Amino acid sequence: MKTPMATLSLGQAAKLANVGKTTLARAIKTGRLSADRQVDGSYRIDPAELSRVYELKAETPATASATGHAVHHATPADTGALQAQIGGLREILRRADLAADELKADRDHWRKQAESPQRLLSDQTPRRRGWFGLRRAIS
Repeated sequence: MKTPMATLSLGQAAKLANVGKTTLARAIKTGRLSADRQVDGSYRIDPAELSRVYELKAETPATASATGHAVHHATPADTGALQAQIGGLREILRRADLAADELKADRDHWRKQAESPQRLLSDQTPRRRGWFGLRRAIS
C-alpha cells in the first residue's frame, strides 16, 4: 500500500506560489500543472509539481501556518558542480554549432556541383534546322 504524500489544496498552493486559485485551476485544466482530483471535486497538488511550474515563496513561519504544511525547498549544495555542468553543456552546444556549419558548407558545395551541369545546358544557344537539314545558330 502506498503511503499518502503531503499534498496541498488549491488555496494552499495558490498562497505558496503567490498566484490566484483561478490561475492554478486554469493551469490544471490546460495540463500545465498536474493535480489529483478528489471525490468532492477539489484538487490536491503535490508541492514538487507546484515548484516545477511556479517559483515558490520562501517558507516563513507565517506561510507555514497559513498552508498548514512545511514545504522544504531544495537548494543546490555545490554551485561549483553546477557551473561545471553548465560549462560542459556550453561546450556541447559549441561543437553542435560547428558541426551544423560544416554540414551547411558541404550542402552548399554539393548544390553548386549539381547546378553546374544545368547552367552549361542553359548556356547553349538554341539552334534550328535550315532548308537542307543543316543546323545553324539563331541570330
